[in-house]
Amino acid sequence: MPTAAPAPEILMAADFDEPVFDDDFVRSATFTEPSASERARPPSRRERRRDRRNARRAARSGVAGFRRRRGRREPSHRMAVFQVLAGLLVLFAISFALWWWNSGSRSTEEPVRPVVPTVPNSPQPAPTTAAPTGIPEV
Repeated sequence: MPTAAPAPEILMAADFDEPVFDDDFVRSATFTEPSASERARPPSRRERRRDRRNARRAARSGVAGFRRRRGRREPSHRMAVFQVLAGLLVLFAISFALWWWNSGSRSTEEPVRPVVPTVPNSPQPAPTTAAPTGIPEV
């Protein structure tokens, strides 16, 4: 009768006594420097082709360190100053337009009449020549 395979153990992060990476992983992940004879030999045709292809890709995407194109230069200091001044000019134009919009009507055809309260059926006050004796209480 066949038996079921044992379930693999799952290492949880709480198992502090177990190493996070086992020895096989560490052995396969180590980086080894090329030997002196490997460094001394010229690159193979495949390596040269790969390097040329990577250089062409990098030049197309504009990565620094490879050939620079004329159109892909950093903006000059003069251009940066011009951009700052243009931004300030735009902000000034917007603020002036908002001030102009909020400062009232511009039509001079008919003057604005002041609004005064009217009191219905009020008698005209009698003119007096005597000076007032005090401030009247309201």
